[in-house]
Amino acid sequence: MKITKALLRTLIKETINEQGFRMETDFQPGQMVNWNVLAKVMKTTASGRQKVDYERMTMTGEVAELLTSGGAVGGVAIVMDPDGNSHEIEISELTLA
Repeated sequence: MKITKALLRTLIKETINEQGFRMETDFQPGQMVNWNVLAKVMKTTASGRQKVDYERMTMTGEVAELLTSGGAVGGVAIVMDPDGNSHEIEISELTLA
């Protein structure tokens, strides 16, 4: 099978439409969600020197409250993690767990 430019465009469009964009209506209070944060990590190089690096960590929590925007800018969700800490996260960064 030959992969043409038109076939690639169609495949990319279908993938984007399939994933879709997260909207405020996709989330309700009480739902479990995931989001990513960058955590600062100290690593040791081969020469023994310490350097700062960042790793992506997936966090999980329950939506406590939604603050919808009603405009062009996305809304914000207040999410409670399992430790009881609250986080204010843009809805565009959340995924359903």
